[in-house]
Amino acid sequence: GGGGGAGGVAGVGTGTGTGTPGVPGIECTNNNGSKDLSVPGGGVGYCGGGAGLGIGGGPLLLSDNDLNKLFESYKDAQEDAILSEGIERLCGDLGYKPDDFAILVLAWRLDAGQMCQFTKAEFIQGLQRMNAASIEDIRCRLQQIVERLRTDGTEDFKSLYRFTFRFGLEPGHRILSLDMAISLWRLVFTVHTPDILQRWLDFLEQHQNIRGVPKDTWNMFLNFVESCDIEHYDDTEAWPSLFDDFVEYEQERTGQLALAAAAAAAAETSNGAVPPVDSDGGGGGEPPPPSNVYNLHHHPYHHQQQQQQQP
Repeated sequence: GGGGGAGGVAGVGTGTGTGTPGVPGIECTNNNGSKDLSVPGGGVGYCGGGAGLGIGGGPLLLSDNDLNKLFESYKDAQEDAILSEGIERLCGDLGYKPDDFAILVLAWRLDAGQMCQFTKAEFIQGLQRMNAASIEDIRCRLQQIVERLRTDGTEDFKSLYRFTFRFGLEPGHRILSLDMAISLWRLVFTVHTPDILQRWLDFLEQHQNIRGVPKDTWNMFLNFVESCDIEHYDDTEAWPSLFDDFVEYEQERTGQLALAAAAAAAAETSNGAVPPVDSDGGGGGEPPPPSNVYNLHHHPYHHQQQQQQQP
């Protein structure tokens, strides 16, 4: 599903081809209570004085003719939509790769309802909402939106995150494929990256028997990373069972690392006796530091063990 073509929004790799699954755009509606991601009035942002985007001076009076011309320059020759090839060219003109986070944000702001395409209505109406009438306008607006998401766009990020799941679904499916979920988690957490993200993705990649990721699991992962302490995990709480499996896996993994660290430290201690100095004073040189000092400063497992013992 998703088809080939450009990566990212254009959907490369969502089939059986090489490379990572393509990352689609995000479907987003204006009826969900999400805020307009415009930069507050008066800010210079990334676009000079800001007047060109209607910042501080109200929305631009966008020309339907200009927006139609922009759409026509990227639309497919047969269909009245921008498809993979056009999206790839659009991304290039904007200075992004199709699998960049900013393109995910663009698709979200255009209310893209399907992978690998922007319909004419989505493209034109989306640009009207963004107050963008040219490639330069779009580029500046994306820079502003991404920066806001990085800094103080917590609620907007939650909206972006929730709709990422919906748009990643194969047509007619209710569960994200594991590969698609991993790709989308990695992309959407370009901002607000959880500390445990890489360990979570490693766990998923090592358990390919997982059938997929349902909506509840996807949505609750955001709550999980914000509130969960793996060291003091309460498996009686109503977390999805996949989270229980992940915590058990992590606890076993860190326990094995601690045992390995202790064994390595013991081995270093037993082999760390100070060699005798030659009776004639030559050849021995200075003795090495005591074994405990050697462990502290030279053995990587010791650092790991010390870190694990800290609260």
